[in-house]
Amino acid sequence: MSDVAVASVRPIVLPNVSFGPYRLMEAVPWLMFATAMRIFESSNWGQWLVAAGLANLSIFLAFLLAARRMVEFTNGKTGLGRLDFRAQLTLARIVLIPIFAFVVVGSIVVFRLGARWTGMYFLLGFDGIAFDQYTYPCMAWSAFLAALLLLTVLKAESTGSVGLFSIFIEFGQRAACMVPAIVAVTIADIGLNAIQGAVRHLVVVFWHTSALPLTAKNLVYFLFIFSFASVRLWLTLAILTFALRDSYRRGHAMPHFVPDRFKTGA
Repeated sequence: MSDVAVASVRPIVLPNVSFGPYRLMEAVPWLMFATAMRIFESSNWGQWLVAAGLANLSIFLAFLLAARRMVEFTNGKTGLGRLDFRAQLTLARIVLIPIFAFVVVGSIVVFRLGARWTGMYFLLGFDGIAFDQYTYPCMAWSAFLAALLLLTVLKAESTGSVGLFSIFIEFGQRAACMVPAIVAVTIADIGLNAIQGAVRHLVVVFWHTSALPLTAKNLVYFLFIFSFASVRLWLTLAILTFALRDSYRRGHAMPHFVPDRFKTGA
């Protein structure tokens, strides 16, 4: 072929293909692992604590991936997508220590005020970000923790460090948007919990009446828990992220406190 003919051939330009709606599936493996750890049964307290710790870590990693996608979906900017697995674990250590310390303190305070069962259930508040809780106060507590976690993750991603006191300052500045969002998450969780309760009844009936082998029954139970965890996590983050975007656009926080990550246009 001559040089003229080669020059006349137009190069093939491949389209830029994304994962589209399947981006929501990124958090699925971690939620599946968290679900497996939650239904892990052991009479050994050491093994149970390890399983609970791995479940909470998996919830955080799923939250991290889902938060990144929700921020990007709302035209926001985040560096979470540049984090490799090792960096994600480092971020988990930076973020989870103050969050869990706050969970323990909050649980102790409620317990000492006389609401002992509620105080004990508050220890499962972080778990409630993705999985169902037992009472309405616990659902509101988990919604509040999810809001704090989102602010903390974005703060840590921006600065590399985090102080819980500074997070509370920012939360106070953004309260006009974040408090209604927490109420909305709580209401959504109450509705989702009612639906999950009805489906749970059907799963229990299936468990006791089906002639399928035990392995198949366990799979149905696993999928039941995992499916609702996925919906709860994404619904929670959708509400909180849109509220946070609105807060950024209103300029609630001090300009130097957190770098603006959402577009300021309408």
